[in-house]
Amino acid sequence: MATARQAYENNMAIRQNILAQAVPVIQNVRSGSLTYTYGQPTTWTVLASNVGLIRRFYLVLSGTVNAASTYTATPTAFGLANLLSNVTFIDQNNRQRINTTGAHLHFEATVKRKRIFGAAQVASTGTSDPTGFGINFPVMKTTGVVTGTTSKNFTWIWEIPVVVDNRDLTGAVYANQTTSNNQLQFTLNPNAFVYSADGYNAAYKMNAALATSLPTLTNLTWTLYQDFLDQLPVDPTGFAQLPPLDIAYAQCLQYINPGPQVAAQDNLYALPPFNLYQGIMAFWDNYTYNTTIGGDVDTIKVQISNTYILKQYDPLMLAVRTRNHVGADLPGFISSSDSGAVYYLDFHDKPLSVNQLSSTNIVFHPNTVNSGASLMYGQKYLWFANQALG
Repeated sequence: MATARQAYENNMAIRQNILAQAVPVIQNVRSGSLTYTYGQPTTWTVLASNVGLIRRFYLVLSGTVNAASTYTATPTAFGLANLLSNVTFIDQNNRQRINTTGAHLHFEATVKRKRIFGAAQVASTGTSDPTGFGINFPVMKTTGVVTGTTSKNFTWIWEIPVVVDNRDLTGAVYANQTTSNNQLQFTLNPNAFVYSADGYNAAYKMNAALATSLPTLTNLTWTLYQDFLDQLPVDPTGFAQLPPLDIAYAQCLQYINPGPQVAAQDNLYALPPFNLYQGIMAFWDNYTYNTTIGGDVDTIKVQISNTYILKQYDPLMLAVRTRNHVGADLPGFISSSDSGAVYYLDFHDKPLSVNQLSSTNIVFHPNTVNSGASLMYGQKYLWFANQALG
């Protein structure tokens, strides 16, 4: 029986051979149109193409935003990223790998690339530079305030990751079979527009009651792109060479509710065992907190067995680390009606291994918890799905 080291070396040899010989392909595999009705979730299911070693998917969503005459729709802090309230990816072995929000996917795509996903660099004046570089295409940018009867078009793109990155194929799915399908499901946010309510999970805030301001999403079209490796090297029997450890793991993104948070105390969330965590985002929505961004949180910790503190940050220290990683802050905002922030715990350099022998907790310590506040954790981890081994 091969040792762990031999298995690792064999996997790396096959992976490097694939990266050297296989052809990267990005194809438009499905497209369609949608009808949006406020307050009702619009959900559609897409089957991936049964081809290649899948690395990721991209969903492109385009449409038009409008409101009734004289009324306005103002983008929230998360804006168009919140147009998808849920994205689910179930692989061909019926394992759920992704179950999260559009905003979480957008922020994960950002931290992975260490730059804002899909953003363009502009000159200091905020316009294109003299040679024409800048924001020239109508994609991945806010509509700005939409004034009634003056509709605005948008195009937004989400990455649905399958592998860790282009050089690390951990999590890859080999789709060259016809007995089952890789399935993606998307849900348009039924509460994309809100008025006099918490806007943390909305795309737009209206300046009047929805029945009066009549916000609409129209001309909605979508396209799913599949990014995969084709023409894989083959073994002497003619079968594709697959990296056994890479395809034995699944990369998972999950959006988890750790329960109500209590002010002025440690609120523990025990990470499920047998996972290798790459990063955790704390989506903190404190509703009407209106002092300073981050001022309502004392510390966020990673704690082992209730005694050993592995990491401990205050919001400003976390902000510095995120700026050094991404070059910008993740969203944070305060007002008399909405407040919140996103805090990022990064484990990519040394993934956090959680086993069954000791409890590993994320500890959130807020000093203020307002009525209507909520905390969600966006988790990104590797799970030994055992596709090929066992």
